[in-house]
Amino acid sequence: MNNKVLKTIRERRSNFRFKSTPISDEQLNLILEAGRWAPSWANTQPWRFIIIKDEAIKERICSKVTTISRLNVKEAPICIAICVNSKTDQFHFIEDGAAATQNMALAAQSIGLGTCWMGVFSLHNEKKSAERKIKEILKIPDQWRLISILPLGVPKFDEKKSRKELSDIVDFNSFSVKEEKYSKFESAKKESTEKKFLTPSSAREIEPALV
Repeated sequence: MNNKVLKTIRERRSNFRFKSTPISDEQLNLILEAGRWAPSWANTQPWRFIIIKDEAIKERICSKVTTISRLNVKEAPICIAICVNSKTDQFHFIEDGAAATQNMALAAQSIGLGTCWMGVFSLHNEKKSAERKIKEILKIPDQWRLISILPLGVPKFDEKKSRKELSDIVDFNSFSVKEEKYSKFESAKKESTEKKFLTPSSAREIEPALV
């Protein structure tokens, strides 16, 4: 079936390196529109999107995230911080923010741009968490939670990745407990991931395991 939406979903990847190619206002607005039209509980739309272009701010964010994420933020011409008001929607604000993040990631893919979903949300809102530190940098009020950051740009590399077969993940009418064994996909992934994390010679070696 030649379905453009499904094609975009299948081709979206986590991009860890970006070219310096500028992002146009038209491209950025299209991506923000996708976030604006994301679903939310009772249509509360509890989000705000912070556009980060300032190099000094990006540099400060880099110091608060994991090593593998620093190049994403540094190289991306634009980063989008997805914030949600936890008081507007107390029960589903995480899903609301995640839906907006996914919409924008797919919109970027559809116009030839790449993203990397950086999940900085801290479940217990710890003081020393990356979320709290980045909220301080971006001057985000307490009642607002930072769900994710999307570095946005033209990918440097063409990432490839496979997925499990539907038969491995779909049940009908009730959950079916299958025999605990690795599928061919999981066995290959386990072996590949172990190799990447045991003796990585660079961050680039680790990246394919996270796509």
